[in-house]
Amino acid sequence: MAGQPRTDEDRRRAILDATWQLIAERGFHAVRISDIAKVCGTSTGTVHYYFPGKTDVLTEALKFCVEQAFVRQSQELRGIDNAHERLLKLIDMQLPRVGQVRDEWSIWLQYWAEAVVRPEFRPAHNEFYARWHDTVVRIVRRGQRQGVFRVDVSPEELALHLTALTDGAAIQVLTGRPGMTVSVMRELLIGFVQRELLVDGESASRARGTSLEPA
Repeated sequence: MAGQPRTDEDRRRAILDATWQLIAERGFHAVRISDIAKVCGTSTGTVHYYFPGKTDVLTEALKFCVEQAFVRQSQELRGIDNAHERLLKLIDMQLPRVGQVRDEWSIWLQYWAEAVVRPEFRPAHNEFYARWHDTVVRIVRRGQRQGVFRVDVSPEELALHLTALTDGAAIQVLTGRPGMTVSVMRELLIGFVQRELLVDGESASRARGTSLEPA
């Protein structure tokens, strides 16, 4: 690895960064400590110094990946004042295009799978999911205050439906369901927002014409 980390925290982050990318590529149970050490240009002993066991480093890498995604999304959304534009941006950032976001979706799906059979994964999983849900709730409330979203819509219920729709569509994209592409997923989510949230049909048509283009 070019540019070796200099501090303990740098080394720890480098290990976690390499690990989550390996998990995304190979799967949670296929990654070995030796694989992580090789990518980091270090020894297995060094990996074990920061993470006593394989499960420790794999689990922390899953959390690290999801946390970094939240940080990036928060930074992107912070600069957008209009709630409708902010929600469209959030949708765009959830689309599993090839690259980092698709890899992050791979991690998220594997986190789900582990949480099903390993109760110790559930508290962190539920915390992350609550943050995702609350992000949508805050945007909807913002739009209601701005007058761009309907005030008769429950932000909590809308967030429940939108997050479930996003997750379901992404799973279909990632598992290669015929007919479900990133572009189809995008149109599905934008259509939901237009039908359920926008104040009038004219606004919906205008938003559809100016929304973010698919990859």
